[in-house]
Amino acid sequence: MKIIFLDIDGVLNTDRQIRMNNLEQIKDIKFDPIAMKNLKKIVEESQAKIVITSTWRVHHQDNGYLWRELIRNFEMYNLDTNILLDITPVIDTNMKTELREKEILDWLTKHKNIEKFVILDDQWDMGRLNSHFVRCLSFRGLTNENAEVAILKLK
Repeated sequence: MKIIFLDIDGVLNTDRQIRMNNLEQIKDIKFDPIAMKNLKKIVEESQAKIVITSTWRVHHQDNGYLWRELIRNFEMYNLDTNILLDITPVIDTNMKTELREKEILDWLTKHKNIEKFVILDDQWDMGRLNSHFVRCLSFRGLTNENAEVAILKLK
């Protein structure tokens, strides 16, 4: 199985799109259409499943507002929500993003059937997982160039 470890803010929910939403006075969270198109391209070309690493994952269990917005955006961009396989464990309740590498490693130790994986995030570093890491810039999010690199890492 191929996996995309996916952050939301800075990858799909870009700084650029947040500004646009504010200018247009959009009440719901609308992900960046370019980033969503690029995510869809990665999923379609790699047949990968998605594991959410974002702090948004804490809203999964109770179907909270941010999780519902995630699902709504996937549906809005015609991404099958069945590709959302899982969420990474929460190691620290303060949700320190510098622990993301450890959370991904913890998830990987519990799921042995992973053939390849890529990490899409706007962090600076993924430590021991840097060879799987595609860094997105928070203003632009998941670009076509990022998508091409991710697809190559999943081949």
